[in-house]
Amino acid sequence: APPAAAMFKGATAGEPVSLPFSDDFSGDSIFPSSARWTDMQVFINNTYSVRQPSAGMATLDCLDEQGQLYSGASQSVFAADHLSSRAIDLQYLPADSLFLSFWYEAGGVADLPEENDSLTLSFWAPGEEKWYSIWRAEGRKTNGFEHVIIPVTDPRYLMNGFRFRFTGYASLAGIISEPSQAGNADQWNIDHVLLDKDRSVHDTVIHDVALTLPQRSLVKEYEAMPWKHFRQAYLSAMSPVTKVSYRNNDTIVRNVTRHVTITDMSTNAVVRDFDAGASNAEPLTDIKYDAPLLYTYNSASSADTAQFLVTVYLITDDFDPKQNDTLRYIQRFSDYFAIDDGTAEAGYGINGQGTHNAMAALRFRSFIPDSVTGISFCFNDAYDNANQRAINIMVWADDNGRPGILLGSTAGPTAAPGGEINGFVTFNFDKPVKVTDNFWIGWRQESEKYLNIGLDLNTAPAGRHFFHLSGEWQESQVPGTIMMRPVMKGSGSTT
Repeated sequence: APPAAAMFKGATAGEPVSLPFSDDFSGDSIFPSSARWTDMQVFINNTYSVRQPSAGMATLDCLDEQGQLYSGASQSVFAADHLSSRAIDLQYLPADSLFLSFWYEAGGVADLPEENDSLTLSFWAPGEEKWYSIWRAEGRKTNGFEHVIIPVTDPRYLMNGFRFRFTGYASLAGIISEPSQAGNADQWNIDHVLLDKDRSVHDTVIHDVALTLPQRSLVKEYEAMPWKHFRQAYLSAMSPVTKVSYRNNDTIVRNVTRHVTITDMSTNAVVRDFDAGASNAEPLTDIKYDAPLLYTYNSASSADTAQFLVTVYLITDDFDPKQNDTLRYIQRFSDYFAIDDGTAEAGYGINGQGTHNAMAALRFRSFIPDSVTGISFCFNDAYDNANQRAINIMVWADDNGRPGILLGSTAGPTAAPGGEINGFVTFNFDKPVKVTDNFWIGWRQESEKYLNIGLDLNTAPAGRHFFHLSGEWQESQVPGTIMMRPVMKGSGSTT
């Protein structure tokens, strides 16, 4: 996590805030807003679910704000993430009809909490300086996001300094049988938190049209790729559409206009700007629209790297909330290829008897002759660092859609997580490995332990992920993309 985040850990409630207290977690930060919340433990994201009512959610899991497992993580149920509000001025009467509402989801695309795990809500009584348990959800599968609305009528809460807190209770499975497989788990997603007066128990509708799923790369195969490679293959590499996903959460038909802007970040110049048409959105309906793009990235910069900011926004009724009508995506052209989106919702590994020399490989395509200088990995934090084992990093040629001849390898690096949330570590080859066209990167392990490498569940492997066991390469059936990326030399292959 960025160093600045450390200052918020254990922060006090601060100056009380006024009603309404609301948050739909649609900001750009991975941490909760300090204008509303006092701790930084939950992960603000848009990838742990595909059923969010609007872009952004707060995910409670087993990791702290540094991306590390809590020191008290165990096989028994323990208190993991907290999401605590700032002090709120709640000097009202019971007749003012105060309600706290929120939407929650168990697991999302990640790990479903077990029966003994739970998500709880507590209220702080300022006069007594005491927390009271108010609501609890046990680990079970939810039908997407479910709505909860709770009246706040007890005089012990109707005071200046009231607070509320969500707590995720989790348990690590497999600590005894396979500690390296015991990592982040038991996710709860929260969205659209609202505390306000003049409400009723029937106030269950979000009167809002909002973007939902995250924006994706406008390059067909990759989330990121070297600029020199893209400039060689731009005609075939560029996607013909921009995907726009949004939802009408209201109970009436709403008219929506889609708009796309692309900015060259090297010059801050807008290079493409267009309306993607308007249409009526039916009530309580998800819409997925492919906006024709008719554009290929082209930068005025002469550097070997480029970045473009893709901004997608909706034009809706004047009375519609605007904070979740815009999504931003940075298209990066640097010195590496990436298929994954940078967020690990799960873990991947090969373990058990006979896996001492097991291998895993992911296919990439080099559009110009080039060399792989190293491989960047995103390893998950595992219980007692049990997945920190030696590996060999490897590059193979392609053999009819499978890893073929070994082109280069380096022994010795130890699998270890990066120093931040979803952080990558890069292991370099002793000598750059020359590649052309399709090639494979991966590892050979030196133990039978589960390496617990990050698994991105929001991008499809599309036949590019293989593993080697019992003398042959087999296509992996695991959904998602293992998070490893080839780092390229960028100056072409040399003799």
